[in-house]
Amino acid sequence: MKNVFTGGLLLPALASAACISSGDQNTINSAFQSGGQNAVVQLCPNALIQITDIVKFTADGQELSTQGYPTDSSRATIQVAVGSGASTLISARDLNNIRIKNIQLEGNRQNAGFLSGGDANIIVGGVTSGGQVISNVASRNPRSWSCLHVIGSGQDNNPCRNVTLTNNDIGPCGQSGTDPASGDGLWADGISLDCTASLVQGNTITGSTDGGIVVFGSPGSTVTGNTVKSSSQYLGFGAINLVDDEYDGSYAGVTVTNNNIIGDKLFNIGIGVGANVWSFNDPSALSGPVTITGNTISGQVSFPIAVNGWTNGITVTGNTVSGVTSPKSSFADASQCSQAIQSVFNSNANLIYYPAGISGSQNLQSGFVATPGNATNFLCSSLPLPNSVTFQPGQLTVVSDSGPFATLHNVIAQYQGDNNLVVLQAGSPVWASGHTLPNGGNCGSPSGCQLKFGSDGNFASFFNGVQQWSTNTSGSGKSLVVLNQAPWIQVKDGSGNVIWDTTKNQ
Repeated sequence: MKNVFTGGLLLPALASAACISSGDQNTINSAFQSGGQNAVVQLCPNALIQITDIVKFTADGQELSTQGYPTDSSRATIQVAVGSGASTLISARDLNNIRIKNIQLEGNRQNAGFLSGGDANIIVGGVTSGGQVISNVASRNPRSWSCLHVIGSGQDNNPCRNVTLTNNDIGPCGQSGTDPASGDGLWADGISLDCTASLVQGNTITGSTDGGIVVFGSPGSTVTGNTVKSSSQYLGFGAINLVDDEYDGSYAGVTVTNNNIIGDKLFNIGIGVGANVWSFNDPSALSGPVTITGNTISGQVSFPIAVNGWTNGITVTGNTVSGVTSPKSSFADASQCSQAIQSVFNSNANLIYYPAGISGSQNLQSGFVATPGNATNFLCSSLPLPNSVTFQPGQLTVVSDSGPFATLHNVIAQYQGDNNLVVLQAGSPVWASGHTLPNGGNCGSPSGCQLKFGSDGNFASFFNGVQQWSTNTSGSGKSLVVLNQAPWIQVKDGSGNVIWDTTKNQ
């Protein structure tokens, strides 16, 4: 029998007589309900528990772990069952002194699919005075937005506090792009921390696609000794983010120290600090004092440390960025970024700040480069972009306002909500079809407008099924080419001859 120190009293932790080798969430939940406060529920090594709903802690002091506390692949696995509506595997919010240890959590997105409106693999935090510990846990492939969420309490006078996350293996988490059915982003955080005076230490996050470690204010918290590595398959937005405005934007006493950040395929941002790093012209600066020291950033990271939108104290010293790949153009493209951001990208700057975007005391290590203007939203770089893209007949069908259908170096082509087809270079239009709907009309919601390169070889736009504009290449068009230079769009025949381009617009 184990003892647990809780609230000043030494109380027995009641472990079940035998480990659980099979079953589902009901098996585990029944053990928690019958065991009550301080119950220890252990799964057998190598057990696989398929669930269709949430495993829920029910009382203070409870623990879920693998018998013998292994740290390797013999840890028991809880996995979302294919065909179920589950996304969260474990919820232990609003409780004190709970422990989740030495287990594996498989969200199973690769088989169960992305779930619009779902939640994180693990949810802890909430209304708690502390003592929550998550250690030696593997959490991967969430069906929704995060592998591990330490949720806030929602109470300003009683914040979540004192949660410890140590030695966990997190990821992969999410994918790039959006879900075709819902339009939701497929990306996901590794660790999402919204809790004060908490510790995030010694964790390995591999393959996060939104934020690796996202600190939502969380005053007094420490993020130290973690390794955050981007996906080898998908773009990652940021490794460690201090960019959100929970706790009225306060990051007072937060320290980010001795972390190792590695860009494999691509991280847009290594450490992002401030209200305008992740957004456009937010008028409310985030506040410190915050300390960012001793971190190492290497590999393919477009903007290793970026600061804009901060006040009331910031120290950024002793960080190593010499291992960042250079030139940045060898692994990324910033042609869709603002001119201010393109400037520091093209100069291969690794430490970046906007001087007017920082007020109050500041101690920035040597090597920081000032942006020539208000550099906002550093989530703008991408993998190297092509100079052209080619579609075969029947390969392109888009509705209006669904984003660019061609993203090239320095150029995008998109279909607007007024039925106009537009090519933009560095954000400015260089060509448009000019066929907008009459009387200032728009395509509506859901959109009644459609642009397609049909199986007949004609490139045309339609409103409620009625053709509005066309290249008149039916029967002869065999490829559609979008270019990042004039004439921007071409239709070619089977021999590769141009039979239509924008100089012949109908």
